[in-house]
Order: sequence, then C-alpha cells, then structure tokens
Amino acid sequence: MFIGLFKKRIANSVIALVLSLLIAPSATAEVNEGMLAPDFTIQRLDGTQFKLSDYRGKKSVYVVFWTTWCTYCMKKIPKLQHAATVLDKQIEIIAINTSEKDTFKKATKFQTDRNIKYPLAFDFGKKVTDLYSVWGTPTEFIVDINGAIVHRDGVPENLSEHLSNWNMFDHSHKRKPLVADNGCNKENKTC
Repeated sequence: MFIGLFKKRIANSVIALVLSLLIAPSATAEVNEGMLAPDFTIQRLDGTQFKLSDYRGKKSVYVVFWTTWCTYCMKKIPKLQHAATVLDKQIEIIAINTSEKDTFKKATKFQTDRNIKYPLAFDFGKKVTDLYSVWGTPTEFIVDINGAIVHRDGVPENLSEHLSNWNMFDHSHKRKPLVADNGCNKENKTC
C-alpha cells in the first residue's frame, strides 16, 4: 500500500512538472508591436544611464539586442553607425548585449575593436533581455515617440524614411473636459 501511494505521488509530480514546462512558455507575455514598451534602465558601457521612458515625448528609440559572436549582429553595425552619426537628433540608439555566452570585457573589447560610436550596454543577469522576451540575436525594436513598439524585428533598412511617422505624437487621446468646464458654453462664454 505504501509503495502504491508513493508511485502515485511520483507520477503526479512528474505530470505536474511536464505540464508546467509545456504551459510556462505560453504564459510569458511576449513583447510585440502595438504594445507600450516596457520601461527599463540600464547602464551603458561608458558608465552613463539609459532609461527608455526618458525619451518618451522627445524622440523614437532603436533598441537592438546583440552578442559579440552573432554574425547577423555584425551586419547591423554600419546601419547603427550611420543612424548614430546622421540621425542622432531624431532617434536614440541603445544596443544591449544579452550577456548570453559573453562577458562585459568581451563587449567592451568588441566596441573598441570595431570603433563603435553608438551606445552599447551589457545586460547583467539578462533582466532587460528577459523583459523583452528576447531569445535570439539580433532582436530589434523601434519604440516611437509615444512609447509604443512599432517594430519588433523587420526594422526598415532606411530609417530616415520612417522617422517622421515614428516621431509623430499620437493625438488620438482627446483631452477630456475639465470638471470646471461642465455646464459651460464656450461660444457664449458663460458657465
């Protein structure tokens, strides 16, 4: 009887473990286009702080997750260099090393060896990487001036053609009337 109960508990535990592994990935909310970008703060390799929400209302942000060993990431370097030197007033760039198979030392050496001018950061503990549901590199996001994600990957090659849209304020949220305006007639200027 004791052995039968023990086997039943083991079987139930195994079933619970398997189900939790199958269900867990879908329970994680993936960050996608149309969503408000989750805010984060990260230290750039130069020691300064980057906070995503600091750019809301100012300019769009190009967030790219990368690693030193990713050949596709290296192909993005010229595009990011160009944007950092020519489009810096219209779009902010932050390239975040996911810390997957990398070290801070490798990331700083990568920046020096390739003469990278755009801001790089190292994601200690993969907090931002996990926040953005990043599982491969490069993974790119364009966050518009309103803080909404307009691209998750598929970022256009020619950024300048899209900046006017990404830097357009969303006026779809009309100003709600003030409580003091209730019962007032603006044409007759009476309340």
